[in-house]
Amino acid sequence: MKSVKRRFAALGVVALMASGSLASVAQPVSAASTDLGNQNTMAVAWYQTSAEAKALYLQGYNDARENLDQSLTQQSSKPRAIILDIDETVLDNSPYQAYNALHNKSFPTGWNDWVKAAKAKPVPGAKDFLNYANQKGIEIYYVSDRSVDQLKPTIKNLKNEGLPQADDQHVLLKSKSDKTKEARRQKVEANHNVIMLFGDNLSDFNDPKQSTVKGRYNDVMKNASQFGTKYIILPNPMYGGWEGALYNNNYNQSKDKLSKARKAHLTYFNPQTNKVQNTTITEK
Repeated sequence: MKSVKRRFAALGVVALMASGSLASVAQPVSAASTDLGNQNTMAVAWYQTSAEAKALYLQGYNDARENLDQSLTQQSSKPRAIILDIDETVLDNSPYQAYNALHNKSFPTGWNDWVKAAKAKPVPGAKDFLNYANQKGIEIYYVSDRSVDQLKPTIKNLKNEGLPQADDQHVLLKSKSDKTKEARRQKVEANHNVIMLFGDNLSDFNDPKQSTVKGRYNDVMKNASQFGTKYIILPNPMYGGWEGALYNNNYNQSKDKLSKARKAHLTYFNPQTNKVQNTTITEK
């Protein structure tokens, strides 16, 4: 008798699902669409585990060594220097990003705690290249948008990992007087021959005139010949100016709106129409 009742109960569930009465069972929970941290899980997983991510870093720093050697064969009226971003260019902060992904958090929550912990490890290839550059007499400047009140733990982290020239003169962080990286880069360029710049974001090289998706793409095409020579771009699918461009650089929106903005920029194949469809929102 019990087995018969179970059969009827199961049939009842199937019938209800077919009629739509249990639509919530058949469909994803609506809250999942606003779990921005969970949406970033694959990006963090790729960054932390893929051999391809490591290969891209090694490729970038291998190219940089060749460029450096080539520069040393030429005359220079000023001391040679290189300028590097820190986060995801020299130091790997993916453990911080992973915590956010697992707990549906986002920057800047917990960021200061992570910086003060000084536990970030060098990205592949960075330490070997920077020590090589240091041995060749190249001035190394770390230009980051970390805030000046994070200077001590940042220097501590760099020194702990054996990265050269990590001091007050070479670690240039954001302050009220130097809010943009461009201003800090110009200070270095005033007295140095900057042979290369390194970063995971376009703002590590210059400030695109328009920080929209289209504007950033145009900036890349304008500087196409620089990439791999003067500009060494490194991988970061976890965050960056590219993400802000999806939101018209307005992060102060609800999680639901941010999630919709991400999806609104996708280009996808529609099997019903047999066409590739572009859902990009109109940029202002």
